[in-house]
Amino acid sequence: MAARANEIPARMIAVLAWAGRYSSWVLIAGLVLAAALPGFASAMRPLLAPLVALVLGLAIARLDVGVMLRLMVKPRQALALVLLIFVFMPITCLILVTVWRGFGGAESFTLFLIVTAAAPPISSATAMCLLLGYNARLALQMTLLSNLAVPVIAPLAFWLSGIDSPIAMGALGLRMALLILGGFAIGLGLQALLGKDRIAQNAQAFNGLSALVMVVFLFPMFAGVMDLVRANPSLAAAVLGFAVALNLIGNMAWRHLANRVTDDQTANALGLMYGNRNVSLYLAALPFNPLLGLFVAAAQIPMYATPAIFTPRRKRP
Repeated sequence: MAARANEIPARMIAVLAWAGRYSSWVLIAGLVLAAALPGFASAMRPLLAPLVALVLGLAIARLDVGVMLRLMVKPRQALALVLLIFVFMPITCLILVTVWRGFGGAESFTLFLIVTAAAPPISSATAMCLLLGYNARLALQMTLLSNLAVPVIAPLAFWLSGIDSPIAMGALGLRMALLILGGFAIGLGLQALLGKDRIAQNAQAFNGLSALVMVVFLFPMFAGVMDLVRANPSLAAAVLGFAVALNLIGNMAWRHLANRVTDDQTANALGLMYGNRNVSLYLAALPFNPLLGLFVAAAQIPMYATPAIFTPRRKRP
């Protein structure tokens, strides 16, 4: 009886490890499912905020937060990280909005630029960097510090852009803080419950668990999106193209620029983090906006395809 009981978690771990090995394809399949099941997506809409915190928590559970925080208090390293985050977020936000308006871009798309530039790197940035052989330590530090800075940077980005936030600045900062604190509570709770060693020993299974949770997380983000796509396919195509361009052009531009002053692994990590932003934080924190929902759903496509696009190709013998 005991042996049979032990088989269940072993099988679960094996299934999760399989999902971890093929996580890039699991994520792409999740995109297709979320788009194909709009009714289920709408039913899951109330779960968006908890799922945002859960995805962040699963990423934090794999990090040695104490070690990273100690590394970040070294004056020179801390200053460099803070400056990099300000370039990544509010400064980039101001530049993108100014250039977009200078070229006469549609004002309705300005919100997309703000929530992208003022969002931290996606919670799975460190896991992606590990998978692709990039500088995962930098990704970890940037992810932690930028998430902690979001409650301040989010209102600042709206103010710098010269547009009114959909909610009061203080309320926006508070909502962002609650989402971030929820993610840290989940992550540190999992570390305490499972132990860092057990999590590390089952890294592939944890990859699979993260991928499956990210698939579930997709459904509430697609709520109402397909209705908008059917009602205005040309707008949907424009939003999709805009989201893909922001991700891939930003990713490749930062790789190219950073490669002049640092090594390939660090430059590639910076590109990945710059292109892949946790825009879903704003979808969870701001009042429901179908057009913003369409953009956030569209933004998931290049994000979830990143491991498949950038996985190093094996040379033929």
